[in-house]
Order: sequence, then C-alpha cells, then structure tokens
Amino acid sequence: MAAMLHPHNVRKIARSLQVHQETGVPHSRLLEEQRAQEGGGGLGGPLRFPHTCIFWLRSNMKDLDERLDKRVDAMLSAGLIDELKEFHRRYNEEKVQENRQDYQHGIFQSIGFKEFHEYLTAGPGVPEEERARMLDRGVEGLKKATRRYARKQNKWVRKPLPEEAWSQCPAGFWTGRDRRFKLGEDCSHTCLRGSG
Repeated sequence: MAAMLHPHNVRKIARSLQVHQETGVPHSRLLEEQRAQEGGGGLGGPLRFPHTCIFWLRSNMKDLDERLDKRVDAMLSAGLIDELKEFHRRYNEEKVQENRQDYQHGIFQSIGFKEFHEYLTAGPGVPEEERARMLDRGVEGLKKATRRYARKQNKWVRKPLPEEAWSQCPAGFWTGRDRRFKLGEDCSHTCLRGSG
C-alpha cells in the first residue's frame, strides 16, 4: 500500500494500517482479492447490493452554489452557532487548552466545526468587532467548504464507471433539477444511462 498512497494522506495510511492490524492480512492483498472477484475491477470489488440503480440530480454550479449558501444561512438561523459553542465547550475546549485538538478524526473533521475554530477559541479579551470578523470568516469558510464538498461529489459521480460495474448495475440515470417526474413514472426515456 505504501507505493499506492501519498505520504501526506494520513487518513488513508492510518486506515490501511488498521485493516492490517485487525485482519493480519496486508490491506493491498485484501484489495487485490476484492478486485479479482467476479464483477470486481480497477475500482474495487463487485457491487455490494444486487439490482443497483443510480440516480443523479444535476444542477448548474451557479444555482447549486446559491442553494448551498442558502442552506448554510438556514442552518445558522436554526442555531448552528449555539450548537457549535456548546459542542466546543463539552468536547473540545479542554483539548484546545492542552494544544491537542485534532481536526482529522471523528466528528471534528466534519464540515462546519474546524471553520469556526478561531471564533470558538477567541478569549474573553477579544474585542467584539474582531469576534464578529472571526464569525464572518467562519461562515464564509463553511460556505466554501460546503461548495467544495459538493464539487467533489459531482466529480465523483461524473467519473465513468467501468463496463464491469455497469454490467452489475441495471440502471443509472441523470437528469437536471428542472425536470419533474411523478412517482412511479418511467423517466428512463428522458434520462441518459451512464452519461455525465
């Protein structure tokens, strides 16, 4: 696995070592075995569930960015900052004081927490104007991270599946968000299989 993983990809290296420790088998050998199974291929083993159908709802990026920003604004209106403050107080404040906070593992790596680190750790002596700027930077950071994650998801979905994966997947459809389908309506005539 060492030859396959970038030395800075700590999360994947740690996972590979964990797999080896738990199974006693090198992670690379397990992956080779999965790829060699019927239906396996370059991306890994066969699909886990039979009769898989993939649907992908596409949107142009400008509309998607606006919707994502509104979603973040709605989360803020619903009390995200208070929730973050409470979570920080209960689970992270002591780690920060001891300089052992870790934004690479568990819940702390999720979008929406590390973006507000500066704001959440600002001491009582920080002027209110500076605290407001920290909050604004956190909000903008959250919006950027959310948009970046959406782009990553879009990129992943657009990757063409190898033919062996399509042979296991009887249907895959994409459509724009402006198309409306009734429940039970056959949408396959207006969607394209395997296109991006």
